[in-house]
Amino acid sequence: MHIKILGFNLFQKGGTTRSNLNLLHTLREAGHTVTYINYLPFRNRHVQNLKLSAGRQVEEIHFESFRRTQSLLDCDVLILTREDFFAFARDVKRRAPHIQILGEIHGPLAYLNTSSDLALDAIDAIRVSTPEIATRFKAQYDFPYVFPMYVNTDHIVYQPQPKPQTHNLIIKARFEDAIKDISYALKLMHFIVHTKGEKEVHLYLQGYGPSLEMYERLIRYYRLESHVHLNEEPPQNAIYLSTSPYETLGYSILEAIGDGNQACIFPGKDNVLKHIYAPFHAVKFLNKQLSHDYEVVMDVINSTYTLQMRKDDFQYFHQQFQYENYSGTLLEQLAALAHKHAVNTRDIANKTASIPFYYSRYVMKHTLKKAVNHLPNRVQRVFNKKSRLYQYSRRGLFAIEKKVKQRKQQQRQPSIDHIFIESFHGKNFSGDPKAIALEIQRQFPNKHIFVSSINEFVDIEIRRWGLQPIRFGSRDYTKAFEQSKFVVINGNLWDRLLKHPQQKVIQTWHGVPLKRMVNDLKDGVERKQQSEAFTPRMMKWDVLLSCSKRYETLVASAFNLKQHPSLHIWQEGAPRNSILMRDKADLTQRMAVQDKYLEVQDAKTRYILFCPTWRKSKRQKVSELDLVELINTLPQHYEVIVKLHPNEGHLYETYRHLDPRIHCFMNEWVDIQELYLMADALITDYSSALFDYAHLNRPMIVLDEDTVDYHQTVGFYFDLDEISSVVQLSADVKQIATYLLENEHVNHEAMIQTFMTLDRPNSDKNIVEKMFTTGLE
Repeated sequence: MHIKILGFNLFQKGGTTRSNLNLLHTLREAGHTVTYINYLPFRNRHVQNLKLSAGRQVEEIHFESFRRTQSLLDCDVLILTREDFFAFARDVKRRAPHIQILGEIHGPLAYLNTSSDLALDAIDAIRVSTPEIATRFKAQYDFPYVFPMYVNTDHIVYQPQPKPQTHNLIIKARFEDAIKDISYALKLMHFIVHTKGEKEVHLYLQGYGPSLEMYERLIRYYRLESHVHLNEEPPQNAIYLSTSPYETLGYSILEAIGDGNQACIFPGKDNVLKHIYAPFHAVKFLNKQLSHDYEVVMDVINSTYTLQMRKDDFQYFHQQFQYENYSGTLLEQLAALAHKHAVNTRDIANKTASIPFYYSRYVMKHTLKKAVNHLPNRVQRVFNKKSRLYQYSRRGLFAIEKKVKQRKQQQRQPSIDHIFIESFHGKNFSGDPKAIALEIQRQFPNKHIFVSSINEFVDIEIRRWGLQPIRFGSRDYTKAFEQSKFVVINGNLWDRLLKHPQQKVIQTWHGVPLKRMVNDLKDGVERKQQSEAFTPRMMKWDVLLSCSKRYETLVASAFNLKQHPSLHIWQEGAPRNSILMRDKADLTQRMAVQDKYLEVQDAKTRYILFCPTWRKSKRQKVSELDLVELINTLPQHYEVIVKLHPNEGHLYETYRHLDPRIHCFMNEWVDIQELYLMADALITDYSSALFDYAHLNRPMIVLDEDTVDYHQTVGFYFDLDEISSVVQLSADVKQIATYLLENEHVNHEAMIQTFMTLDRPNSDKNIVEKMFTTGLE
């Protein structure tokens, strides 16, 4: 029998490559002719290197590059090892109905794009990992021709002896945090080493991939340079650690158990790994709560994996993962379901396969790069990014792209079930857009919420709330925007996004302005430049949220709203402040925030939030206030949290190392509303933090450092004396410390009644209900 296997790239390391190599070997050993079709282009040296490393597993295997559907014909069985390839099944069945086609689902069902066409009408059978996944797939896709069967594990040689106790942990995985969530493992290590003081625990991190640089930064951020060893030679025995949100088997887990090691694993949000590994004595389960997982890890470190446990585990391993005739069982299952399915080729005759985008992108990228490299150097220099030709070509391409988008716009229909969220241009997930997103999630759990993100650190925070991050400026970003009827932002839209007439943009902005903005700036040249850039962006808004009449007056002047008479003003308050009004007296909520940022829960500690706004000039420190002297002047139970402006977030390394009682976090992970709940007092300058924090009736200090100069260059909308409950002090440590110690509560009611009269504990709820009930027609 001639069997063809279509895989993405056999020449890169990974669990799918390992399973494909095992499959090739077992099919060839059974006497079949086997051809492997590699989807990505490859060279002869790749094959030679594979033969050197894999040896007998690839003997007598034929290797070919993918050449559209023609590559998949002339065989008896076709195995598609990636759901992206399933669409090719239609063309294969149309041209060669006799070929039995097996589709393999290697990834978790949660990662399958529900809008993708899996071409199940042309596939004879689907193989998944476990009976539970098979049941879910049948129900989800109304497709009964599914059978469970683990991938081939013949390469694992089960060692009879258990490994001795160890303080070493190990992860072997592709560095792709959205899939593997290794960032949580690093946070857990920080908790183990620094919060709990278990200095003898070490983690060996083995792998490669796009998140490598992020893990290097996190290791430094968590001060784990001596405890996390990135791609260093691992020890002979180590406890395997897996924190992936989803797995269908976890080859590395099974390999570690086979070698005699224990494992601490997250069972998966779908509990698939629980079904697979619960019978093993060697496995204990995490739940992604730091305190619980610390106890689990330390229990495994300190417990003995006995010989009897090892023997019991071998019985289960042999029963579940060893097949007497793997290839025969696989092909028999396929043949039986193919007989039942009886694919109707007439029904699929008019449907054709589509090539996934990443293939054409890959080919274009490398073809163009190769073509440019062959040009003379003097010609290549013409295309320098600073050259006029490059800039002219770039503008021309953008103009063409805009026209193409406008034509495509007529063909798309934004969906009320899709919502696009962006906080501070994707620099973090916070403020009003976050409050609205979480309320939509509560009221309408089946809505698709996309959240803009500029990097993987923001991704981590977005996924923490169970939402889907979308990389700013990417193709997925544009697609998510185009799908969404409602767009919620607190800045302005990216200029390259083309708004559909049926889309509704809800502008929340990001605070009551104290400093002059846009059309109210004192500098005439800057005012003109900002106004010309701002006006066409403002005209895309459909709704502006308001927290008071005074606020409306200020922003109407700043943004020149009279130019936009159709703009709706929703007088529902600021949804970001609902959490402050609901939870300001909730000790449990405060402790939860404390645990999130500082990994402790201590009701006695008092926190001073230092939150200065930014200056246009680059600076190495954000204030003349000596924070170290301040913290040493205050009692021992006082600590300082520094919240940097997003434009000065690069200074966090400076401020987090000043003193153990001074904390500063990555801006990508900070929601300032959460810090407000935890803070017992606020020190700021001209930040709009003043107005939000007033809801808590706690002391606020405005540092009077460059007030006169700032008033002359930028300007204020009103004098600070108008908010009399806020004190103005110089950067005098003793004066500030005295005020903080003498004032625990301050009544800011007059300030609230002037600037935030519309804020309510249920503002977030009311706004979401208004979005989906009254609508914006």
